[in-house]
Amino acid sequence: MRTRTLIPAIILACLAVTPAAAQTVGIYVPPLSAAQAQDIALINGVIAIRKIEFDEGLWKIYGRDASGRRVEMKVDPRTGQIAQLERFD
Repeated sequence: MRTRTLIPAIILACLAVTPAAAQTVGIYVPPLSAAQAQDIALINGVIAIRKIEFDEGLWKIYGRDASGRRVEMKVDPRTGQIAQLERFD
C-alpha cells in the first residue's frame, strides 16, 4: 500500500521540477534568425556583409553597398523591420 502512494508522489515531484529545470536563464533567441536578418540586408542593398551581431535587442549588420560605401543597419527581430540604416562615404 505504501508503494501505491509513493509512485504518484514521485511522478508529481518530477513534473513540478522539470519545467523550471528546463529553462535557460540569460539566453534570448530572437524570432528572426541571423540568416533572415542577412537576407533583409541583402534585399536592401548590402552586398558585402562584414559582421552580424545581436545587441541591445536588435540585429546589427555591418557591410558595404554596391558603390562601396560602408553600411550599418539595425533590424528589429520581432518584426523584420529596419530600425536604422546608415550609409557612410
